Amino acid sequence: MSRFLIINADDFGCCKEQNEAIKELWENNLITSVSVLAVAPEFEDAANWLKSKGLSAGVHLTLNSDEALNPWRSITGAKSLGKNGNLYSNSKDITFHARRREVSREIAAQYNAIKNAGIKVDHADSHSGTLYGLNLRRFYIDAFRFCGENGLPYRFPKRADFIERMLGRKPPAALYKFHSHLVNLAKKNGVCLIDDMLSNPWSIDKIKDKDSILEYYLNAVKGIGEGITEIFLHPAKPKSEEKTPWTKRVYEYEILKSGALLEAAKKNGIEIISWADVREINNYRRTE
Repeated sequence: MSRFLIINADDFGCCKEQNEAIKELWENNLITSVSVLAVAPEFEDAANWLKSKGLSAGVHLTLNSDEALNPWRSITGAKSLGKNGNLYSNSKDITFHARRREVSREIAAQYNAIKNAGIKVDHADSHSGTLYGLNLRRFYIDAFRFCGENGLPYRFPKRADFIERMLGRKPPAALYKFHSHLVNLAKKNGVCLIDDMLSNPWSIDKIKDKDSILEYYLNAVKGIGEGITEIFLHPAKPKSEEKTPWTKRVYEYEILKSGALLEAAKKNGIEIISWADVREINNYRRTE
């Protein structure tokens, strides 16, 4: 079986610095897919650019705001998702307050916002993982149902390898069982999944410098297994010269800009694809 790799830039629409980085990387063929934040301040800029290029994009389904002082606003304005039409910035508030019916409506509204902007939606994924069930809420049921109804591939891997990578330790058996449950639920809803996904889980205090993250990603690319794998990053240009959590995004921008991941994939015989190719490849694999 062949090995395929998607290089996806998340959080398109987040802010000016994020948008500028993603546009530049796309123009230079250094990323193959993007995911759009329909609730973020620079969504209109991102949407207009995508439309002008005739590009498809993923809907980055979002229940939380990355900004606490200037929170992102939900499209539906649902009361259980935040105060005064804003989204909660604390994920615990989502866990305790969000109602599934209102989550479903917000998911649909974010999808429709991108679609109504004239952009073809080629997949869905979850911002901050709030739709994966790790918060002990069953929003994942609503996400899989929505993706099945709208024919959207979804960012969730069939293989469970990613769990140990993201946790940095051997997970409990219950987590593997839960993963299997989600994969079966996706199949039940007719949702197309990828085989594996990769991203760097380190917080900025654990990152020595850009080279340490580069080494992580290069090793990850070399170790990619059969099927479709997605690497998702959050590239952005600097906001300041100080080392802050944002610096990790700058490092990821510089890593992508170098072309090192594409070069590593080529050297290891891995075919570069986009999310727009996922359904066709999976359909072909079923007929082999």
